[in-house]
Amino acid sequence: MNMNNQYDKLPVFVYGTLLTGFGNYRNYVKPYQHEATPAMIQGEIYHLPAGYPGLLKGEQGIVGEIVTFAPDVYEQALAGLDELETYYGEGDSRNEYERIIVPATVEGTGQVVNVYVYRYLDQDLVKQTGVHIRHGNWRRYIQEQSE
Repeated sequence: MNMNNQYDKLPVFVYGTLLTGFGNYRNYVKPYQHEATPAMIQGEIYHLPAGYPGLLKGEQGIVGEIVTFAPDVYEQALAGLDELETYYGEGDSRNEYERIIVPATVEGTGQVVNVYVYRYLDQDLVKQTGVHIRHGNWRRYIQEQSE
C-alpha cells in the first residue's frame, strides 16, 4: 500500500458536480490532463438546495471518482477546485468546505489510496436543508430525480 505523504500531489476524490459528465467537470477537470477512476470513501452525503451535494463525516460508502491530474497541471487544477469549493486554506474562516486527506478504495482492485476530498464545514446547515442520500451515490440520486 502506497502511503503518500501530505506534500505529494494527492489525487482528488469527487462525488458531485465534478463527476465526469456534470457541469463543473467540464470547467474544472476536463481542461486538464487527468485520469478518473471509480472509487469509494466513507462519509455521509446530502443533496443541498443549491443543486450540489455536501459531504459530512460518517460511516457510509460514498460513490465517486478519484481524479489524478498530470503533474504539470496539478497546481493549476487544484487552485481551480479550491476556488470552486470556497476553500482558502486550512482553518480560514471564509471556507465553505475544508480540504482534507482521507483513504479511498478503488473500485475493482480494492486498492486503498490517500486522496483529497472537500468536506462541508457547516454540518447543521447541511442536515437542516439537505436531503440525505442514503445510498451514497449522488449521480444515481440526480438520475432518479429526473426520471
